[in-house]
Amino acid sequence: MSRTAVQTQSLEGDWKFARAAGDEWLTGSVPGDVYSDLLANGVIDHPHDEDNELDVQWVAETDWTYRRTFTVDTAILDHERIVLECLGIDTVAEISINGERVGGTNNMHREYTFEVGAVLEPGHNEIEVAFESPVAYAARRRAELPYDVPLLRYPVDQPGRNIVRKAQCHFGWDWGPCLPGVGIWRDIRLVAHSEPRVTGSTTRQTHHDDGDVTLSVRAFVDAPTPGSGEVTVSVAGASAARQVEFAAGENEVDVDIRVPDPDLWWPNGYGDQPLYDLELSVRRNGRAVTTTDRVGFRDLRFVTDEEPDGGLSLRFEVNGEPVYAKGANWIPVESMTGEIETEQYDTLLGDAAAANMNMIRVWGGGFYELDTFYERCDELGLLVWQDFMFACSLYPADEQFLDNVEAEVRDQVRRLANHPSVALWCGNNENEVSVTSWFADNDNHERLVVDYQRLTDRIAETVTEEDPSRTFWPASPSSGPNVFSPENPARGDLHYWDVWHGGEPFSDYGTVEPRFVSEFGYQSFPSVTSLSAVVPETHHNPTAPLMEHHQRHESGNELILQRMADHFRFPFTFEDFVYLSQIQQGLAMKSAVEHWRRLKPYCMGTLYWQLNDLWPCASWSSVEYGGRWKALQYVVQRLYAPVLVSGTVESAGGSDADAEDGDGNASVDGADSEEWLEVWLTSDCPEPDSGVVTVEAVTLDGDVVSTHTEDVQLEPHESSVAVRLRLADLLGDVPRESAMVRLAYDGKAESYPNAVFFEPFKRLTLPDAEVDVSVADGSISVEATSVALFVSLSAESLPGRVADSCFHVTPAEERTVEYRSEEAIADERLREALSVTHLAETY
Repeated sequence: MSRTAVQTQSLEGDWKFARAAGDEWLTGSVPGDVYSDLLANGVIDHPHDEDNELDVQWVAETDWTYRRTFTVDTAILDHERIVLECLGIDTVAEISINGERVGGTNNMHREYTFEVGAVLEPGHNEIEVAFESPVAYAARRRAELPYDVPLLRYPVDQPGRNIVRKAQCHFGWDWGPCLPGVGIWRDIRLVAHSEPRVTGSTTRQTHHDDGDVTLSVRAFVDAPTPGSGEVTVSVAGASAARQVEFAAGENEVDVDIRVPDPDLWWPNGYGDQPLYDLELSVRRNGRAVTTTDRVGFRDLRFVTDEEPDGGLSLRFEVNGEPVYAKGANWIPVESMTGEIETEQYDTLLGDAAAANMNMIRVWGGGFYELDTFYERCDELGLLVWQDFMFACSLYPADEQFLDNVEAEVRDQVRRLANHPSVALWCGNNENEVSVTSWFADNDNHERLVVDYQRLTDRIAETVTEEDPSRTFWPASPSSGPNVFSPENPARGDLHYWDVWHGGEPFSDYGTVEPRFVSEFGYQSFPSVTSLSAVVPETHHNPTAPLMEHHQRHESGNELILQRMADHFRFPFTFEDFVYLSQIQQGLAMKSAVEHWRRLKPYCMGTLYWQLNDLWPCASWSSVEYGGRWKALQYVVQRLYAPVLVSGTVESAGGSDADAEDGDGNASVDGADSEEWLEVWLTSDCPEPDSGVVTVEAVTLDGDVVSTHTEDVQLEPHESSVAVRLRLADLLGDVPRESAMVRLAYDGKAESYPNAVFFEPFKRLTLPDAEVDVSVADGSISVEATSVALFVSLSAESLPGRVADSCFHVTPAEERTVEYRSEEAIADERLREALSVTHLAETY
């Protein structure tokens, strides 16, 4: 009887687990984690609720054992080689089958393979995974090191995270809980084969002038026994083969294939994302084993040019086009890995693409994301800035640690290299800042610098061996290899936190001229609906103990309140406070992104902190835990449009009055003849565009004071002043606290209207506008009796979301907004669920 060339048996599903010291055996899930399993069994209350997190720290301090029985078919046992593949063990564990040790793990980020043919038996078998507490392991390893390796600590955390190769944020962060559990968090399976099989591949692309692309494929082939065979590569109708003499074990086989004129893969907003099946087949003894991957053809370049003044540019180019990176930072979607659902990736990454993003930075304090994440990024045109998993700390550099990291990097680069979305390998998050600034006074500083460089060099060398087609960038932020000046805005990428952590006004963003900003942000609260799920109504107050527990920045709520006092009149209710916190967050990001997009091409990217949350809390996110869009996500959708229209104010003498004061409002005297409004158009379009710029001054009662229109031609990737008008001519004798100027661009490219104000919002003479909404055919119509600012629409009890929100409405217009949902929703149901808020209602 013939046997299948490769047989796989999954060991996912129900397992039993218990404390290693002896306890009742409970049912757990694989993939999963111990916190999720204890929660499912009713042993613990949900760690997100109230301050339950504090009551479950014992879980991380405990050793746990998982086991299950399984039946092995005799057909599997007949194969030459049988291995146990563990794609994600979190983290320190000993694995045995039928009482015989088969291997150990100490790295959540590695993929382990163990030979198990000698310990398997026909019929019933038992596998056991015995986990050591990550907290205990970190303490034990830390005691073995010759000196203390420093790290940042957080309000609720467990020590030693930088000693163990586990998601750093599991130990607590300034936006997340401390839940450093254990578990089998990715696939675990038996693989049996007697013929060579492809275990993975990496590809490099050479793009030719005639449109052809040479794909250089490196296939990793596991051969149980030596012998000759053939490796065939097929893609996009082209095929190439190579005869190989296999050695027993892993073989690297290189095959080049020239693909005639394939369709090119583009980032979101620049073109389509065609993907092709890459088929790799290994044939020996008349039998073929075939695997399939997906690739996209694109010529991606990471460009850093040294400049005469000491600056260093940083930009991405795809298929010859400069790409202004518009995106956000990504953290894990759940605090407990067992709670992750693949649908979360579909939703969140879809949200990013819908908000005109073209890049996501996978931050270095979480984990290398699941395959689904990268597959969705490929499909949506979201470039991935991929950090390696080191963050806000320094790390050991002994050979044991470095060898572990090298294996981790090799595993992950091989796993991810074929994704066209992966644009950059980055060494760490803020570790270069750690060694040059945060821990510069450490008694062992010279040793810390040496060890930092040893770790960085080991990562870089491994990346270069495995994927020479992409750039390795040493850190984020960084001014470039071996420069050690990570806070220099004129070089490389910058993390700019003076406005949040430093408490500076929003106008401070306008004083910074970076080349690429890979982190900046401002906090807000999530919706009252989300907060109510974890914090009782009696604590719906920003300084209440349970509300502060769901704020992990040590002075976060204080900073929000302080800045709110500068911007707005104090709100009536907690609901109004939450609304204003989100509007305020949007204003902060608007001040930053508009300025940095105007600086194009000097500045070529903004990745704000952060897209998502992993529990309900006050944070920097634009999409709250559970998937609801905050105001910021709608603001970003407009800020990241292909064409941005924005306004600054400049004095007649040429000095920039700017733009904006601490509230995000123009700092001018409205009728001063020496002040000019400059209307900027910033295009990310690879094609020219033409259209009309409209500048309209309006009183807050809704009366039009003046209107100016101008035909404009917009060149590809242009950022320039399109219209310059004297403010006195625009505003006449209207007091600045009673006026706004509306800006719009009407062309072929997508753009959103904008507005300029001349006083803090708390000083505006806002009338008591009545806002009327109606619903017809799934669309919402919004009208106002006078100017209504930051009109927020939501239907939180319904699936889906509004297409736009947090916009301004004047009496002269009717604003129509689509409601988007996969479920058909009757107009009457939508109208009943719909709530409307605007600024004047909050005080």
